[in-house]
Amino acid sequence: MSFLKRLGYYLGGFSVGLIFLFFFFNGKRTQCNYAPSARLKNDIQQKKWMFEEGFYAINDTVQWFKNIDVRFSESAIGVDSCNVYVLEVDEKVFSVENCNDTAFFKR
Repeated sequence: MSFLKRLGYYLGGFSVGLIFLFFFFNGKRTQCNYAPSARLKNDIQQKKWMFEEGFYAINDTVQWFKNIDVRFSESAIGVDSCNVYVLEVDEKVFSVENCNDTAFFKR
């Protein structure tokens, strides 16, 4: 098989794959979160947020949440009801109870 035929088959399959991706994933918020902290942030963002009374004042929750660092060594993971994660942003440390439907932020 000549090089031009192989190149034609490759480009044909590649274009079909691009069309498939364009039509099936267009408009969907498809994302790949490989790091554990990115998966946790994505999971928390999709839940209802509840804040403890007297929690830190937050002006822009989207920008604030991007800057969060997760401290897995201090977190309580694998408990019966809700996992408790210790988070830090702007030198402020707080915890979040990550339950099935809600994320409860505590100081």
